[in-house]
Amino acid sequence: MENIKIDSSSKLSEGEYFATVNDITIHYYVRGNGPVMLVPSPGWGPSVNYIMPLTACEQHCTVVYFDTRHSGKSTGPESADQYKLENFVADIEALRIYLGAPKIFIAGHSGGGHQVLAYAIEHSEHLLGVISIDAIAAADGVRAEEMMKRITKKKEEPFYLANPTYHDKATALMMSKDKAALTLKEVIGTMGAFYFYKPEMADEVFAGMEYNDDVFKYTQTTGFQGKNLLPDLHRITVPVLIIVGDDDFICDPITQGERMRENIASSKLEIIKNCGHMPWVEQPEAFNTVCEAWFKEQGL
Repeated sequence: MENIKIDSSSKLSEGEYFATVNDITIHYYVRGNGPVMLVPSPGWGPSVNYIMPLTACEQHCTVVYFDTRHSGKSTGPESADQYKLENFVADIEALRIYLGAPKIFIAGHSGGGHQVLAYAIEHSEHLLGVISIDAIAAADGVRAEEMMKRITKKKEEPFYLANPTYHDKATALMMSKDKAALTLKEVIGTMGAFYFYKPEMADEVFAGMEYNDDVFKYTQTTGFQGKNLLPDLHRITVPVLIIVGDDDFICDPITQGERMRENIASSKLEIIKNCGHMPWVEQPEAFNTVCEAWFKEQGL
């Protein structure tokens, strides 16, 4: 814990911290200035480091990037039944209270986006706004059909034509129900290129990602990210910015972004062109531009 601030009087000064909430220890970083914005890790294994920095957010907010239970440097129970969506939502609320922030912004990517949407459904009264980045709202049959269309289309792209066995192995893994039998490094190594419009970026981007295989197995067991949030999205009453890469195969702009926009009256959908699952990495200028415009609309 070298260089980690532990002074409880400065919980929101820039630095690295630990907070004890809900009988676990949450590890978090603070960067930027302005209203508090909480940004969770995806929940199923990666630490929050991979999403740092969200430059446009840090220019307008005090951004609190945190490792969800049992990810990164955070602790968590050794029981799969403690990794349901409601557990992650409860941790977000407990961290908000711990930080002494009456109203916050919240942002999340992928599984982190699933968490923040669920939080917003239950706690809009504590929110200033939401940024949903390539998030999962409904992992239903409509989404599965679109995902397979997009995977099949990739087979004709230059990278996969040059690496045909890659596409075959990645597709087989996507269809498999036994992902938890593998390590996250094995999963990402097999199908990581699918996440990018420019698949050549995968090795470099994922090389520095930190994983926790235990929480991956727990969340696979509980079906974390499997809840259909669409019927309850209308309960979100604060401004929501929905950002989706046009080439995202797993959280696509049609079955996720468009349906989210249709169900949240206060939402705005921005589709980033020539972009996969990580727009702040693959198209940072376009990502920052849409965030800046939205923050301006919020008066920041």
